[in-house]
Amino acid sequence: MFRILGTCAALVLIIVLAFPFARDAYHRYEVGRRLDPQDRVAFQNWTGDSASFLRSLYERCQLKNGQGSPACDAYK
Repeated sequence: MFRILGTCAALVLIIVLAFPFARDAYHRYEVGRRLDPQDRVAFQNWTGDSASFLRSLYERCQLKNGQGSPACDAYK
């Protein structure tokens, strides 16, 4: 009985500890899939998280195309 409870507790602990890493990997995959090849290379060299990379692309697009430009909607 204790062996089953210990196994279940260990599985729950592993899932809880692995969830943030799996979520971050999924977000990185989703961001990388949406980018063009030039931005994809920059994203592979990015040391921050995927949300900050998209935010920097969005800000750069707004500087280039103007505030509220429809061309920047892909980076939202």
